[in-house]
Amino acid sequence: MLFWALILIGFLLYFLLDVHYFVRVIFTYVFAKYFRQRIKFLEPSAVYGICLPSDGDFMVTHMNNSRYLREYDFARFDYLMRTGTLDLIMRKGGNFPVAAVTTRYRQPLWMFSVYKVESTPVWWDSKSLYLDQRVVTLSDGVVRGVGYTKIAFVKVDFEEILRKVHPDVTKPEAPEDLKRWIEFNEMHSEKLKKK
Repeated sequence: MLFWALILIGFLLYFLLDVHYFVRVIFTYVFAKYFRQRIKFLEPSAVYGICLPSDGDFMVTHMNNSRYLREYDFARFDYLMRTGTLDLIMRKGGNFPVAAVTTRYRQPLWMFSVYKVESTPVWWDSKSLYLDQRVVTLSDGVVRGVGYTKIAFVKVDFEEILRKVHPDVTKPEAPEDLKRWIEFNEMHSEKLKKK
């Protein structure tokens, strides 16, 4: 009886929650914290994966567009953990939701392709961090998807966090395309406020 109850609970969890997502978040966090080397703030980080049928589009030939954003999520956790910023943000009671993402799907990521997701900081202020994130196949080095991710920091001043963890970091000039994307997001936000 207990066996069948556990099976039922397992099925309910699987269907009501995206169990694989939560397991992978925990795995990414633990692996980044205890088994991967720390990196400097301006260094890129990379997480690796393989395109499986569960990632596929309806034809099961290549990765579904929504999965790119999910992979960006895991790469973001890895990057923040390995730079040492995530622990301090959490200790201070802060949060770090994604506020905006823009991405381009350059070429299909075919089924069973091995790839990496690179995350590189591009610019930041006290409230946000902007990452350049790209999906690159290992077999040929082709960038399959590329985008910017804006991480918003809640209840913490990100520049203060950065000064504590990486006091020697100098903020680079924001690239022109990022400036325009930030401007677009601000304009769009104002437009929504007027409604």
